[in-house]
Amino acid sequence: MMARSKVSIIGGGPAGCVAALTLNKLGHDVAIYERARFPRYRIGESLLPGTMSILNRLGLQERIDAENYVKKPSATFLWGQDQAPWTFSFAAPKVAPWVFDHAVQVKREEFDQLLLDEARSRGVTVVEEANVTDVDLSRPEGVTLTVRQGDASTTVDSDFVIDAGGSGSPLVRKLGLRRYDEFYKNFAVWSYFRMEDPFEGDLKGTTYSITFEDGWVWMIPVKDDLYSVGLVVDRSKSTEVRDMGADEFYRSTLAKCTQATGLLAGAEQVDEVRIVHDWSYDTEVFSADRFFLCGDAACFTDPLFSQGVHLASQSAVSAAAAIDRITRDEEELDAVHAWYNRTYREAYEQYHEFLASFYTFASFTEPDSEFWRKRRITESDDDRLSRKTWFEKLVANGQDHSGPSVSEFRDRASTMISIGRHQRPELSDEFSEDELNGARVRWISDLTKRLNSIARFRWTGGKVLLKPHYRVEPLSFRLEQREILANQEGLDMAQYPMDEQTRQVFHDLAEEEFGYKALVKRLGGVGRQELSTQIVLRLMEAGLLTGYDKNGDKVVVQGRLHFGGVGVEYEV
Repeated sequence: MMARSKVSIIGGGPAGCVAALTLNKLGHDVAIYERARFPRYRIGESLLPGTMSILNRLGLQERIDAENYVKKPSATFLWGQDQAPWTFSFAAPKVAPWVFDHAVQVKREEFDQLLLDEARSRGVTVVEEANVTDVDLSRPEGVTLTVRQGDASTTVDSDFVIDAGGSGSPLVRKLGLRRYDEFYKNFAVWSYFRMEDPFEGDLKGTTYSITFEDGWVWMIPVKDDLYSVGLVVDRSKSTEVRDMGADEFYRSTLAKCTQATGLLAGAEQVDEVRIVHDWSYDTEVFSADRFFLCGDAACFTDPLFSQGVHLASQSAVSAAAAIDRITRDEEELDAVHAWYNRTYREAYEQYHEFLASFYTFASFTEPDSEFWRKRRITESDDDRLSRKTWFEKLVANGQDHSGPSVSEFRDRASTMISIGRHQRPELSDEFSEDELNGARVRWISDLTKRLNSIARFRWTGGKVLLKPHYRVEPLSFRLEQREILANQEGLDMAQYPMDEQTRQVFHDLAEEEFGYKALVKRLGGVGRQELSTQIVLRLMEAGLLTGYDKNGDKVVVQGRLHFGGVGVEYEV
């Protein structure tokens, strides 16, 4: 008989429900304790294709299709003064049934209710209006929750706890793990407008992000001609909110963003003004012993690329798979926690870097203002980023000239922006996804030219090793052991599992130092032809490979910034 664990989940939002559905699929006993009574309001209405993939593989596709959510084909940016619009298209080849070329826009009170109802229908215990007031981690073999319902409190014992309780996480508060971000010191003010989608073509359903002097505006078509319209501004503006009142601050500040008011075209505001502060943070650890943090309980960066629900769903699947693996083999507890902490922090930092690059880009095009001065990265001694591994790598690159440096950071977003740039200076129904193909082809052609110019690769760090790692299997959701390429200095490349045949190719490369074309041919000989370019690029990004042209000059390959939840390679 398969080993089973009893798992308590704090919070019934997307992170909690996806964790519960995954654990249920894996055969474990699950209970959700949700503080509120559903339905309840939440912000975070715009999803990513990777979330669609997770829900599809968990068997929710029919329920999602029945809701007739607004289809989201892309995210569109009016990003930087006097810059043409650009669109981040979700178009992707359907290399597997669970790869999506779109996401959806949702009203969270309805979407979250759907997920909670589905969990309940599959046998998950769901207790609403149940406030978890304490989590006792002192028992080595389990945890004890104190749950208050009304005036009565009870205790619940379980083998593991997943805290998916959002920014108000009781476990994070108890352990004192939260660290607020020194770079993204923003707050948001938003409301809702009744208006039809202004476009019928390939822009229909897209999310808009629009910069102006004091920050930027989001516009999301939520449902039934209802738009969510929010301002993201610097924390220093909170004094103006107090002096003016939230309604007047929202109205007068939104009026400064003429491109947003142009799209609104006099639409009627139909809801109250809401505010949220202090949303950018992470935690010292994401899991240990018998607990796992998921979603907003663990971290959040910024709403610019709508990654909140996806990071919640991805971490939830990972936490559930980790608990399942530990249940099957308790001796792997430390290794599994190391995997969870590493992969979750890498995903968080990936978004952090991605967003910082776009803020820096816009800061050089917008009028000089406090908001944009504070969102600019130009110095290697920027204390706001002292805890960020991605920033440390940029600084190191500048010192040894091994890759893109801090001084070049303003250009990091340029590649993606140029690939998605519209042919017209303004938004238009004439826009077509097809017009982006030329820029994509040019980017791929330039990348291929640079790679083909590599006459010699040098492997970094001594021997080529295979190192144990874990990966969540896409259909079973089980966490399985795999091996990845690594060196003797601790560097590795975790994106693709490897085998001994592939390791031998790179062992030969370390000794013979052959070039790109020869490497691709040898990778093809061991069944890696289809992924050969991606493997090479990832190894270069990881610092394991350095390429040189026929003159001995280093070849710098600037790939696209990675962004989880889109494309064909989902983390889970």
